Formats: sequence, structure tokens, C-alpha cells
Amino acid sequence: AAFQSTKRGCDANFRDLNVGKLDMIMLDYPGPDAESIQGQWRGLEAMRKDGGVTSLAVSNFSPAQLDVVLKSGGGRPTVNQLPLGVGYKTKQNAELLRENKKRNVLVQAWSPLRVLNP
Repeated sequence: AAFQSTKRGCDANFRDLNVGKLDMIMLDYPGPDAESIQGQWRGLEAMRKDGGVTSLAVSNFSPAQLDVVLKSGGGRPTVNQLPLGVGYKTKQNAELLRENKKRNVLVQAWSPLRVLNP
């Protein structure tokens, strides 16, 4: 189910954008379980194999969720976009950076403009 809905969504968005090949597409939110995550990833992989996108990325994936993707038999995410910022959960940031580096996945930071309760 996750594969089909991801594939349909990617195909529809790609068609609506009408821009040719994309540099990157990002899976913004992981599914609730390993089977869903693998299905989502296979949907993105199909888009890459069809020539619609050059690289694939994820956002807000934990190390365990990255491992599900890596064990799916497809390619590796180029980027994992994580909520990182100066002074924001510094100890946790260091661990996330180490874990992504171990898996050869680049980290791209995102952060709200203002953190109300760090």
C-alpha cells in the first residue's frame, strides 16, 4: 500500500511540476513501521529508476529508520534533513551527526526561525 500511494503521489507531483528531471526528492515523514518505510522508499526509487530524479533524500529519520531504508535493497539517501541549530539539543545533535556519518548520509539542518521552548 505504501509503495503504490508513494508512487502515485510522486508521479502526480512530477507531472504537475512540469519541470523535467528533479535534482532531489525528499521523503519528509517516515511511515509508522518498517514495511511502510520500505514501501515509501521503493516508490521514490522507482521515480529515480524512471529518470525523474537524480537523488533521493529523507527528513527527520532516526538511525533505526535509516537502517530500514538501507536494508530495503535500494539506494542510499543522499541527505537526511534534521532539526539542528546552534545550542538546540546539542548532545542529541552530536549523536545524530555521528550516526548519519556512519551510514554515509549527509545531514542538512533545518530549524524554525525562532525556538520557543528549546
